[in-house]
Amino acid sequence: MSTIKKYKLLMGVMAAIIAIAILSCNKDFDRTLTAKDGTDTTKVRYGSRKVLYLIVDGARGQSVAAANIPNITALLPTSIYSWVALNEPEATQNASNWANMLTGVKKSKSLVNDDALTNNNLQNYPIIFKRIKESRPQTKIAAYTSSTVFKSLTTGADISDLVAGDDQVKAAVINQLNTDTASVVVGHFTDVDKAGIASGYDNSFPAYKAAIEKFDAGVGEIMSTLKKRKNYANEDWLVVIASSDGGAFTLPPNADDQTIFSKTANNAFVIYYSASYKKRILVKPFTGNRYLGKTVKLVGQDIRAEIAGTDADVYNIDDTTKMTIELKVKKNKDQFFWPSILGKRNEWSSGHPSVGWVIYLEDRYWYFEWRGTKDGDYRQCRGGDLIQGRWENLSVKLEQRGNQRFIRTYTNGTFNNELEITASGSLANTNALKLGYLNGQGHGEPDVYVSDIRFFKLSVPDGVIQQYACETAIDQSHPSYNYLVGYWPATDGNGDKMVDLSSQARDFKLQGPYVWENFNDLICPPSASTLAVLVPQTSDIPVQVINWLKIANKQNWALDGRVWLDQ
Repeated sequence: MSTIKKYKLLMGVMAAIIAIAILSCNKDFDRTLTAKDGTDTTKVRYGSRKVLYLIVDGARGQSVAAANIPNITALLPTSIYSWVALNEPEATQNASNWANMLTGVKKSKSLVNDDALTNNNLQNYPIIFKRIKESRPQTKIAAYTSSTVFKSLTTGADISDLVAGDDQVKAAVINQLNTDTASVVVGHFTDVDKAGIASGYDNSFPAYKAAIEKFDAGVGEIMSTLKKRKNYANEDWLVVIASSDGGAFTLPPNADDQTIFSKTANNAFVIYYSASYKKRILVKPFTGNRYLGKTVKLVGQDIRAEIAGTDADVYNIDDTTKMTIELKVKKNKDQFFWPSILGKRNEWSSGHPSVGWVIYLEDRYWYFEWRGTKDGDYRQCRGGDLIQGRWENLSVKLEQRGNQRFIRTYTNGTFNNELEITASGSLANTNALKLGYLNGQGHGEPDVYVSDIRFFKLSVPDGVIQQYACETAIDQSHPSYNYLVGYWPATDGNGDKMVDLSSQARDFKLQGPYVWENFNDLICPPSASTLAVLVPQTSDIPVQVINWLKIANKQNWALDGRVWLDQ
C-alpha cells in the first residue's frame, strides 16, 4: 500500500472516531438514576448503601470533644467530622432545628418556627423521607423518638415510633438493626439536652458531662449491633451522628472570639462515618486578626481626651484640604443617640451651630457630620452599622475629583456612602480636637473604646483603606505613611497621654477618672454567613444522606445544604 493510501485510510479512521464522539456527546444526559423496578437495591462497589442517623439534642460540640467518648472516638479514623459545626442561628426552637436536619433547608423556607408547626411550608420543602421514597419507593425507613413534635416531623417513615425515653430509643434502634431490613434508621436522643437545661451546657457540670458519656456508651452498643448484622459484609453504611444544637453557656473571655463560633447555642457537632472514608476533620476557620493591649474606655462626660486648640490646627479641614481619618471603635451598647467620639468644633449641640466636624454614633451606625463657613445648615454622610462588643474600623476621607470635593465613608474597609462637600467652604476653627464626649446640649454620652487613630493629610486610595482596615498597627510600609499628621495607637497602657507616633508628636491628654483596661479581641471577623459555609451545618445532613443513597439532588428541591467529601 502506498504512503498516500495509508494516509487517506488513517484520516478516514480518525474522522469516524470524531463523528462517533460528537454523536455521543450530543446525546441527552440522564441526570436521574434509573428507577428499574423501584426496589431498595442501591448498590455500589462495596455493597448495598444504608444510613444510620443518630440525632442528639443539646450536645455542644466542644463539650462532646472534651468528654470521655471512646466509642465515638473509635469512629473518627474513617470519618468526616467537626466539633465546631453549626446549626442555624435563627433557628432558636427545637422544631426549627429538627426541620433543618430532616428537610435540608433553612427556617426561611420550611417556615417551621415553633413546636406547634403552625403555618409551615413542609408541603413545598418536605422531610427527605419523601424525597427518598419518590426515587426509591421500596426503601424502608424507621424512626424512633421520645418527642411528639419530632415524631410529627417523621411523616413518610414506614415505622415512626414514639417511645418513653432515650433508653427505649436506643433499644428500638438496636432491635431494628438486629431484626429488620430498613435502609434508613433514625434515632433521636434528648437526655443530654435535659441535663443541660437542669445544670448547664458545659462539662464543668457533672450531670451534663455524664449525659454525654452515657450517649457515647449507647453509640457503642448501637455500632456493635450494626457490625454484627448477618449481611453486614454486603452492606455499606453511612453513620451520621449529630447534635441539633448546643446550649447557653458563658465562655471565659480568652475563649470568646466574638464570632458565631462563640455562640454556644449554635455549637453543634457532625460526624459522617463510613468504613470507606478517609479521616477529615473540619476545624474552626480563620476568624480575624487578634487585637490586644490596654486602652481607656471613653464613657460619660468626664472620661475623654483632647489636644488643645493651639496644637490642633493641623487637624483643620479647609476648602482645599485632602484628608483621611481612620479609627477603631468598640461600642459597649447596641444603640446610641448622637454621642461624639471624635470631633473638632466649638460645641456639639442641637441645631449644629458651630463650624467644624464630628464623628458620632446614631442608632447602630455612625456618621461624619460637618458644617462649613458657607453652609446654611449641617451636612452628614452615613457610615455602616457597628456591632456591639466588636472592634470595627471607621474611615472617612475627603476626595477631590476635578472641581468637586466629596466626603466618603467606609466601615472595615468597605465603602458606605459619599456626599459632595464642594460648596461647604472651610471647616477650620480654633477649637481642640476632642476624643470622646464633646461639650454641648441635646446629644447622648459615649460608652466606647477608641484606638488606632490615624489622620492623613491625603485622600488615601480606596484599595489602601481596604487593605489596612483590619491591621492593628501601621508603620513605614504603609503607602501613605509619610502623610500622617497624627497616629495615636491609644494602647499606651499607662500614663496620662495617648502618645502621637507621627512626626507631629501632638499627644491626646486624658481627662477624668480614666483607667487603662486590658483587651484581647478579634478585629474584622468575617460574618456568620461567611464562616458557616466553611464548616458542616446541620442543614447539610439531608443532602449528604441522599447523595450517599445515590439519589439525584434535583434543582427544584432547592436544598440549602452541601455534600462534604473526605478529601
